[in-house]
Amino acid sequence: MKLALLFFVVSIVSLLLQTTFLHLLPLGPIVPDLILVLCVYWGLYHPSVAAVLGSFVLGYSVDVVSSPILGLNAFAMSLVFLAVYLSSRSIWLQNPIVSAIVVFLASLVKGAALVLGWAVFLSMQGLWMGAARYVMMEAVIASLLAPFVFALLHRGQSYLDQIRIAPHTRRQ
Repeated sequence: MKLALLFFVVSIVSLLLQTTFLHLLPLGPIVPDLILVLCVYWGLYHPSVAAVLGSFVLGYSVDVVSSPILGLNAFAMSLVFLAVYLSSRSIWLQNPIVSAIVVFLASLVKGAALVLGWAVFLSMQGLWMGAARYVMMEAVIASLLAPFVFALLHRGQSYLDQIRIAPHTRRQ
């Protein structure tokens, strides 16, 4: 229960940061994708039905706030979770560099899904040229942030593991 509460708070804070404050960074249209990093973390370390649902809901929340097509980010985040979950079963992931590479590749999967969705639903000329550069830059930024975010989540988990809830005492 404590872990679910931690992930809920981190999800809300990440969503608020990504959709408001991080747009103010001088990176142009590139915004660090904290939601993607969180979905990758769930796929690597906490694969469960709740994590799948959380990935979908976070993607849909990004859609509601900042996407012209509802459901596209929800689909992309669900796809990212699935890809990370399936790949995490066959690779060793305790190294921060390997985790950053997984986030980089997951960001490329998300970018490809988004570009494909945009191409299907929106007809825009020159989409592929700008999208390739944008997807690569976003993947690099997400992979650079991943070790820091993973370390914070691991620290939060270990802190929660140390907290013991006192058993209830009976009144007589």
